[in-house]
Amino acid sequence: MKKYVLLVIAILFLLTGCASRHYYTVEEDAVHIYLTKPDARAVYFASSLDTFEPIKAKKNGDETWEVTVPKDVEFRYFYIVDGVVYVPMCTFKEYDDFGSENCIYVPSM
Repeated sequence: MKKYVLLVIAILFLLTGCASRHYYTVEEDAVHIYLTKPDARAVYFASSLDTFEPIKAKKNGDETWEVTVPKDVEFRYFYIVDGVVYVPMCTFKEYDDFGSENCIYVPSM
């Protein structure tokens, strides 16, 4: 039984190593939102802050993309990665009017 548990853990570790990673940091006046997508050529960030007008994310190093937004405002967002809409794993989500999901940034959470 112990062998199977270790095997499952090893497989999950390998699978998540190739997955994208989404996180943010909050500073004095802004939220820095990061998306790690090793194979992406272009990443855009679309949010309700500016009627979902895509803005180009800044590439940091080889794998991580960054956008900076105001910190005290709740908003909905998603990414466009190489021309394809991408909604990362996030704490809060909602369905939009088109049947897709959006992440929700909640300042107090």
